[in-house]
Amino acid sequence: MLVSSVFLLVSAFLPFLPFAVASTHGHSQRGRHQELAQRVRGDVDIHKRAFDSARFTFYDVGLGACGQYSSPGDFIVALNVIQYGVGFPGLQCFKSITISYGGKTAQATIMDKCMGCPYGGLDLSTGLFNYFASESNGVLYGSWYFNDVASEPTSSRWIRAHAGSSG
Repeated sequence: MLVSSVFLLVSAFLPFLPFAVASTHGHSQRGRHQELAQRVRGDVDIHKRAFDSARFTFYDVGLGACGQYSSPGDFIVALNVIQYGVGFPGLQCFKSITISYGGKTAQATIMDKCMGCPYGGLDLSTGLFNYFASESNGVLYGSWYFNDVASEPTSSRWIRAHAGSSG
């Protein structure tokens, strides 16, 4: 009789045990959670993936890995193999990027992959390279980012780009 009474008593309170444990556990961390969860009100800026000190070279364009022909005067790039990805066409094909070097900025389209470029590096069409500097420079080091924020989910460095004013 005693065993069955204890069993009934324990089984009656057992479903409520997780709530009792959780309430004591969460209480001590509540202040820290509020501190971490606070956001600046009205600050909903978008963050873009930026590649600083990226290596830029140039190449003779033609039929690219994305499956389309390009001309030397087109503002196109070949993306390094690691970021280009696998498959045909690559996941980054036809994406728009913004490139900066020497106080100049230009938009270009990913149309090819660069087998010898390091991570973050780009091969520029001769027309695009000449926009920034003479081909006699051979190699430039500048910055670039995807214009579509969702294109690159990870980061080497984040920069803030304002999405607009919050009236």
